[in-house]
Formats: sequence, C-alpha cells, structure tokens
Amino acid sequence: MSKKGTVVLAGLMTLLAGPISLAAESISTTIHHSYQAPRALGMGDAFVAVANDYTAMFYNPAGLARREDGQINMSMSFAGTPGVMDFYNEFSEIESSGQSESDKTQAILQLIDDHYGESMQFRLQPLEGVWVRPNWGIALIPADVSLDFAMHRQVGPAIDTTLYADTTLALSYADDIKSVSHGRLSVGITGKFVNRAFFSKSVAASDFASQDEVIQTSDLLEGYTLDADIGALWTPELPDSGMWSVLRLARPTFGAVVRNVGEVGFGQSLGLINKETQNDTPEKLYRVVDLGSRWEYPSMWIFGGRGVLDIRDINHPEFSWRKGLHLGFEFDWTMTSWWKGHYRFGMSQGFWTAGLSAELGIFNLDLVSYADDVGTRNTPVESRFYATKLSLDF
Repeated sequence: MSKKGTVVLAGLMTLLAGPISLAAESISTTIHHSYQAPRALGMGDAFVAVANDYTAMFYNPAGLARREDGQINMSMSFAGTPGVMDFYNEFSEIESSGQSESDKTQAILQLIDDHYGESMQFRLQPLEGVWVRPNWGIALIPADVSLDFAMHRQVGPAIDTTLYADTTLALSYADDIKSVSHGRLSVGITGKFVNRAFFSKSVAASDFASQDEVIQTSDLLEGYTLDADIGALWTPELPDSGMWSVLRLARPTFGAVVRNVGEVGFGQSLGLINKETQNDTPEKLYRVVDLGSRWEYPSMWIFGGRGVLDIRDINHPEFSWRKGLHLGFEFDWTMTSWWKGHYRFGMSQGFWTAGLSAELGIFNLDLVSYADDVGTRNTPVESRFYATKLSLDF
C-alpha cells in the first residue's frame, strides 16, 4: 500500500511528513460533534432526554444521577462514507499501474475531477474506555480521528480537507435536586480535557498527485482546552386522573444541556504532535444548547421502547432548524439479562437514520447508518455514513 493510499484510506495524516503547497482555508459547513454514539445515531442522534447508559457522560451528564448500577465499557468504532473506499480503490489502481509519473499525475487529476462535488468522510476511534457508577463517571478516548474530503474545482481540481484528531479525558458528576416538588430533577456536569490536532486547507490536486507524502506535522494546528458540559433531566409528576393522566403512561422526560460553557478555545499547546510555534489555533469547541424530550411506550411481553425529539446545536455558526432537528424511535427486546437487543430509526438533519444493537453477555455489536448535511443552508447535501462499534460491557 502506498503512502498516499494510506492517507486516503485511514486519514491518519498526523503521522505523515513532507512538503505541500497549501491554498486557502477549507470550506466546511458541517457541524462536527466531538463525541457520537451508534445507539444515539440510530435514533436520529436524539439522546438528550434518554442518557441512560455510559454515553450519558457526553450526551447529558444528568443521566448519571439515575443510574442504579455500574458499567464499564471498552470499545472501538469505525464510520465512513462508501465513497471513501471507491476513491481509494481507484487511486490504488493508478498508483500500481506502472505508468510514468506524469501520466499518473494526469490520471489522479482526472480522478479528482471525476469526483467533483462529492464529499467523503472517515472517522476512527480505535479505543474508548468509560466507567460509570451511580452519580459519577470517568472516560478516556486516546484518539478520535475524523477526516473529511470534498472535491471541487473553483480554480483547478482541489480537495477541501478537514482533519480533527482529539484526545479526551472526561470526569462527570450528577445528583438529584431534592427540594423539587412535582417531579424529579437531576443535574450533572462533565469536565473535559481535550487535546486537538486540526487541519483545514484546500489542497490543490496537482500537489496531491505529485507528493508521495501528503502533509507534514508542522501544518497541523494543535492545542488543548479545559471545558465543561452542564445538563439537566426533569421527569414531571403527573396526576392519576384528569386530562394529564393519559400522558402518565408515556412517562415523559425532558432534558437540556449547555455544551462547552467556557468556549475558551485551544490557546495553549503541549506540543505532542506539532512542536513548532503556531500562529493560529484549532477550531474551538462551540458553546451550544441542546434540548430534548423522551416518551416511553407501554411494555408488552419482551418488548418496550421510546420516542425522542431533540433540537440540537443551538448557537452553532452552522445551525439551522433543518440541521438542528433530530427525532427517532427505539424498540427494545429482552430475552434474558444477558441476551437482548434494540432496533432504531429516525431522522437527523433531514436525513433518515437506522441502527441495531445485539448484546450477548459482555459482547456488544452496534450497526448504524446516518448522514451529515454537508451542504449550505439553502442547499442540503447528504453525506451517508455506515458505522460499526464493537464493545465489551461489564
């Protein structure tokens, strides 16, 4: 496998070194979420008012106040658009064709031109460790690498390239507010240390074709930040009779989270990847507000489930009502305590989502398909992902 092929397939650009001509900033209209879970993604990425597993640390830390037992999760996950593999296979054929360098360069320029307008994305999280208990949790994500390619030809064939490579350590605490009457109110906070390597440039196709090594570490912006998410969950106490008693069966719960309350940016660097002096900083964690609701179905035999509706990323620069709307449904089935599963579907950013989970003892498998809107406010464009996550759950 060539070095360029490795870049296209894996996106681990932080490990590469070599000169390249960099043009203007990459144009990206997507909303990048620092953490995503397949379970939530399958149900439209609407999880603010659910938050009843270990991922509550990142979706709504208030959910930890409602845990009755502990959970340790060790996992790895992969997500990508089908176009990534198609582009890589075509690229590999050119690289191994035995043509002259000039012919290869021309072929790669034509390849990029042929994929004009396409968006290709890849996300790899080789390890995630989370330990939650009633009221608290701790998580370590050593590497969460996300790479976006968008083909365009504003001047000549070029690739808008955006890379996020995050290392995250998080601590959470949550509890109930005892003085609240007419319901249960839980609040929680997740403090986060995030070290980010970031790259966002429009790379000329001629440079991409002519260089064996695509990017050097000095091109990566690096920094760390300390920030926090603050969340709340409220389950109202509904009367046994009267107009509101019908809703009692659905056990509605409402949630709210303010993410990255400090929004202090990545102004300091540990120099873990790029040890050179930098004049700029990585894209910051934006302060946004997420609102959500959850409605439970009546349990029947081995089945149960819930419906969810969220408005997410309020205050993000790329927020729109289309991108902010998330809704979904989840159906549970339980044979025994060690054999269970879930089916999900929903809508996220205007596009369908679907997923399933299978739990057999400590082994968990999650499969999901979802999409990001990579278009403009007036012209939505679907970038379809397929993702899998393998977990050990104790």
